[in-house]
Amino acid sequence: MKQSTNGRIIPIGAACAVVAASVIGAVPANAVATAPAASDEVAPRTPSAVLSAIRAELTASGASSDVAALDRLNADQRRELTSYFLEPDAAAAALADSAERVLGPKTIRTSGDFEWGAVDAASGAVLGEGSAESRAASRSSWGTQWFAFAGIRLTETKVSMSYEYSGTTAKRLLGYSCAVTRNVQPFTEVQTSKSSGYVSGGQATAKCKVTVKRGVLTPWGTVAWSTYSAIQRLSAKGNGAITANRWE
Repeated sequence: MKQSTNGRIIPIGAACAVVAASVIGAVPANAVATAPAASDEVAPRTPSAVLSAIRAELTASGASSDVAALDRLNADQRRELTSYFLEPDAAAAALADSAERVLGPKTIRTSGDFEWGAVDAASGAVLGEGSAESRAASRSSWGTQWFAFAGIRLTETKVSMSYEYSGTTAKRLLGYSCAVTRNVQPFTEVQTSKSSGYVSGGQATAKCKVTVKRGVLTPWGTVAWSTYSAIQRLSAKGNGAITANRWE
């Protein structure tokens, strides 16, 4: 597994039709990009090799149900999935033809069997030690952004945080973390790192920098790479209401 790692949803991914599509959907308008460079790195170069690479990564991660779902894909689905990684125009077209819907804590953008989504949640209150007057209540919140095909989760990044609160007001950030929880995409490296965490205006906020290195084959048989980065932001009120789970 390559891990070195919206409005409600502005998915990180296939909007760059020349050489780069990032992890989870369309590259945010303010995402930072670097110019592509040639690479001799060995990568899958045929549809069958792409599918084999994805299957191997899913197997290594223990995702047996996703392995079974991959094996059940019909010929048209296999062609659509492999084209996403081998043909930049196909990746861009998939996102351009997508539609968004909100399902409770989930926001999902779909285009055929492709899905780009976000989901978030908060835990119940936990009381600290001490007298009733001095005990501070705390809770945890998290948010993910992900990319999937035919229900097979290919990439997911997660921001988690814990904070003290009083009523609907967040008082103090206790800590936060950034993680790439899955990445099984060929030609794709994903990293995530802490950017900033704070409390302001009664809301707790955690920000993680997600960097995506995305490659495509060139006519010369090498892989050209482009690197994109964006901030994945999670914000919540003291009562656990999520106010932001998006890309910046």
